[in-house]
Amino acid sequence: MPMEQIQYFPPERLKTVSQVRTRKNPEIVRAIAQTMREVGQLQPIRARREGEELIVVEGHTRLEAAKLAGLATVAVIIEEKPLCEGEVILRQLVANCQREDLAPMEKARAISRLLTETSWPATLAAEKLGFSNATVSRLLAILELPEPIRRQVESGAISYSAATELGRVEDEIQQAELAGQVAGGLTRDALSGSLKARRRGTAARSLDSPARVTALLGAGRSVTLNGPGLTLESLITWLEELLARARKVRPQGLELKTFIKMLKDQSKA
Repeated sequence: MPMEQIQYFPPERLKTVSQVRTRKNPEIVRAIAQTMREVGQLQPIRARREGEELIVVEGHTRLEAAKLAGLATVAVIIEEKPLCEGEVILRQLVANCQREDLAPMEKARAISRLLTETSWPATLAAEKLGFSNATVSRLLAILELPEPIRRQVESGAISYSAATELGRVEDEIQQAELAGQVAGGLTRDALSGSLKARRRGTAARSLDSPARVTALLGAGRSVTLNGPGLTLESLITWLEELLARARKVRPQGLELKTFIKMLKDQSKA
């Protein structure tokens, strides 16, 4: 295999067309730019030719940092063989996933584009990327979530693991309700427990379950819960939700009676 040749071009000579990363982190760009000023460019950018133009395949952030650092030229490796759009997406996905710095929504959109461009089955894409079939299936599934929930996943308000759980909820009203609870602090484990209870039909309707329970904690302490379909799973879910809401308002310094009144008002809304 011939050794790849590094060539040098002004940063302005390189063009960026599309990339799998949609987020930009100015702090990372500034940090890389500072490194480039001190020790130079440590890793070349990879590009492909399109006529007279050089299109970046890997190294979009490095190129942006080089411009910020004021470098006169950047090191570039030119891909000798033509690359189709599917191959470009695959290269970018592999490079970014190896560094584990792509957000779940970015991975999901990129895999979807890869499947569209290559007509590959999801199993082949998983093999090429080094992912399990289940991982690819879960990533693609979050693209099917409603747009408001996808935005919350993208912003980090809803974790990827919680998003995959929400993707299993078929009822859109329940899905939106649970997404709001997760964004408010409901943990993934509590969400999973709630879904299991719903699937068993015990969260909202169980004739055998008690409607009211009191848990004695000792030293004169107790917690009483009252509601339909009480089970161990629903008890955990309700307590997790209450704890999440309490933690959310704790920085405000509310008194307990004010917090309880707030919960009462919210339940009527």
